[in-house]
Amino acid sequence: MTLVASDMRRPGESKVAAARPTRSLFARAFSAPNAALGQRLRFGRWLLGSPFYSFTVGYGTPRSFFAVAPDPWPGDSNRGRRLLAGGFMAHGIVGAVSSDGNNPPWSRPGVSALWLDALNGFTWLRDLRDCGEPDAARFAVRLVDDWTNSEWRWSPVTWRRDVLATRMVAWIRHYDWLAAAADPAFARRFVASLARQRVHLKRTTRTGLVGREGVTVLKALIFADLAFLHDGKRYAKSLEQSLGRLSKFVKRYVAHDGVVAERAPHIQIEVLRDLLDVRAALSSAEHGVPPEITAAIDRLAPMLRFFRHGDGGLALFNGTSEGDRTLMDLVLARSGSSEAAPAMALQSGFQRMAAGTSLLIADAGSPPGRGMDGIAHAGTLSFEMSAAHERLIVNCGTYPGAPKEWRQFMRYTAAHSTAVIDDTNSTEITDHGALEYRAGNVLVDRAEDQGAQWLDMSHDGYRSLFGIIHRRRLWLSPDGGDLRGEDMFAGPENKPVTVPDKRFIVRFHLHPSVKATLAQSGQAVLMRLPSGRGWRLRASGAGIGLAESIYLGEDGRQRRTEQIVLVGQVPAEGIAIKWALTRMEG
Repeated sequence: MTLVASDMRRPGESKVAAARPTRSLFARAFSAPNAALGQRLRFGRWLLGSPFYSFTVGYGTPRSFFAVAPDPWPGDSNRGRRLLAGGFMAHGIVGAVSSDGNNPPWSRPGVSALWLDALNGFTWLRDLRDCGEPDAARFAVRLVDDWTNSEWRWSPVTWRRDVLATRMVAWIRHYDWLAAAADPAFARRFVASLARQRVHLKRTTRTGLVGREGVTVLKALIFADLAFLHDGKRYAKSLEQSLGRLSKFVKRYVAHDGVVAERAPHIQIEVLRDLLDVRAALSSAEHGVPPEITAAIDRLAPMLRFFRHGDGGLALFNGTSEGDRTLMDLVLARSGSSEAAPAMALQSGFQRMAAGTSLLIADAGSPPGRGMDGIAHAGTLSFEMSAAHERLIVNCGTYPGAPKEWRQFMRYTAAHSTAVIDDTNSTEITDHGALEYRAGNVLVDRAEDQGAQWLDMSHDGYRSLFGIIHRRRLWLSPDGGDLRGEDMFAGPENKPVTVPDKRFIVRFHLHPSVKATLAQSGQAVLMRLPSGRGWRLRASGAGIGLAESIYLGEDGRQRRTEQIVLVGQVPAEGIAIKWALTRMEG
């Protein structure tokens, strides 16, 4: 559907906009070599929030708009009805939404930043669309108009790059649904606001695109250029530039093995979904899809299967929660990929062992590099295990709406099913969230013989502090009913440990549904799953016990659980701890 809108300016704007500033003016605002960083940032924010800058983003509003492929993803009808009643819920927080202009919620002080980001991202339009209420579309139009009227000038909250990009795509993909319930002048208001946002987004994306945000932003520019494609050659040229940038970006960002640079399963699905959206939008406009984007989709889909447990949810590495199983099924179906999950991710280091009904996923790779490590965890050599559709051994996981201190704690090595020495993280997590002194030298060897599988892994995260190398060996039987492990702590190259007698703890965090008890006079732990199936863990070389733990793998919930701990000290000559996790028949 194509529409033509004339004189699409904000009320009160001159037909002849102020002279468009040169690129160098905005560049000087943020990078003047003789100004201190704080002064540059203050001046930059003042400039962006000024009436002068507001006029420049309204320059050359397009006269036509093409409704790009409608949003195909299902909404949450319960959240939609709640929103229609005036309450918006995001990340477990419910806040009032006013659309009468007297108390706009978009930049409301004292409100959770995550809640504001979700509100200003407008992905909730699909919740209203699918809630089944006749007034939902008209209510959505009022909220879009309310945002347009109250947030037409730049602000660091509502115009932040990733939030802005998410909102633009949501608006474009819901245009037909909105316009059907709107007044005739809605098209003018909508296109004028969308065009202003596009101008600002394009200016902010000349440099600094990294990680997940890079895909989000380039996707939004592609959608906007497709929407305005019939308005002039400049949008066709911009579209080709954005497609070229996204093609080059995903070629670097999505590793050859199909894992995103953050090494986080939840980002894996988000990026795959974004690229599917780009492919669908290009197809709806009868535009070719760059081969790099198609290749990235083909690499991402099998690795999404790789990270799924028997219950369909995601493994909990690097800030991930279990996720929406139905959505994952839909994403994989729309990817068109039928390739099975691989056994390993050679470049990223993840390993997967499956036998019988048992599935084990291990992190045998180095933590993400600088710039990709903002949510990364210090969980090197941790593993998770599920039996059929039930989780047994887990990492603690996390979700965006968890309290800040819990999100930080869940990044620690102790929140993962691996070994910790002297209560010290295997990779340092700094106060500002980045990683330092990574467990960088991570080695892995894999073998298989007559259906049995071996993993031999090691990392040097404790070498600089204690002169200790952590080596973990795993063996899974052909029927999946027997997992043998060995955790070794020794000096490098068979040398003595530099700082001996440090305490180690090998942790096995249990899923909250697992019931555990000490048995055999404290020499073993028995575990019962909800199905009634039983497992037993025995160990030698360390004391065995049960301790409290917490599970944040379910979005919005903090659940108490338990962990099995193997405790001892590392002597100068090193030590090996052997353990066996076996299925109990009957």
